[in-house]
Amino acid sequence: MSKKMRRAARQILPKKPLYKGWESYTRLKARKARAAFENSDGEPRWLGLAELAALQAEYPLRPSVYRYDPEGLELTARQRVSEMLRLLPHSPGRLERFLDVGTWDGTSCHLLSEMGKVSWGIDIRVEGLAERVRAGGAHFALMDATSLGFVDETFDYVYSYNSFEHIPDPEKALAEMCRVTRPGGFIFLEFGPIYYTAKGAHQYDTISVPFCECLFTDETLAEFGRANSIPLKPFEWMNRWRVTQYRELWQRVESRLERIVYREVFNPDHLELILRYPGCFRSKTPVFDDLLVSNMEILFRKTVKPGE
Repeated sequence: MSKKMRRAARQILPKKPLYKGWESYTRLKARKARAAFENSDGEPRWLGLAELAALQAEYPLRPSVYRYDPEGLELTARQRVSEMLRLLPHSPGRLERFLDVGTWDGTSCHLLSEMGKVSWGIDIRVEGLAERVRAGGAHFALMDATSLGFVDETFDYVYSYNSFEHIPDPEKALAEMCRVTRPGGFIFLEFGPIYYTAKGAHQYDTISVPFCECLFTDETLAEFGRANSIPLKPFEWMNRWRVTQYRELWQRVESRLERIVYREVFNPDHLELILRYPGCFRSKTPVFDDLLVSNMEILFRKTVKPGE
């Protein structure tokens, strides 16, 4: 199924059956790759420069789907604000104070501010803030997600898009997000591609080889980049958490955070590489799902303790 058809399906079909159907399709398509993975002895662990050059030629770079122009940023932000509010239960209570963790351009904060909300955006870098956003009514701060500079229970709704896979300590960041959320308030996470999936290295504009983080060491990728004048993104940009690690984290916070919405987005692309080099993948993880679940979407509600 083409990416164009997938996008059309996401716009037309109800979310829950669409995601379950897509998971079933992915698992069916991945049967041969899973068998090769499970029967592998974990060798070879890594491929070399020659294989990287050959695969880079086999998988040419594709134009980025991300738009960073003002119109593109606003379109994305409107879609995000609409989605995260639409997911709320029927009577969510007051929602006046919002926090965007990993805001980057800040456009969603700007839109929430225009809706009359008190909106904050934090990031470890602020150079990404759009010019018109800087002049708006939202608030922005240079801040680490694992050490939020807000008092307890400040916000009604804390959210984060495409940042959680970058935060070095997701568990500490989630604890901080929970701390600054009021009881009965909400935390929404949408993030990916997750490490060890087809695009998990986030080297979209540099290394075109799917699953390159499973096939090649950082040193091999860096050497290839130097030899071909390719400016790679810093490897420390990713936290390298696997899908199973996130699943375990969600279980550990069950007493504090109730899952209202939970979606795992499966990716059936490029399974031929698992068939071709099963040992490279088996040596990175014993769990096949770590290679298939590319994105996660979760809406939590912070537990209200008796007497609160």
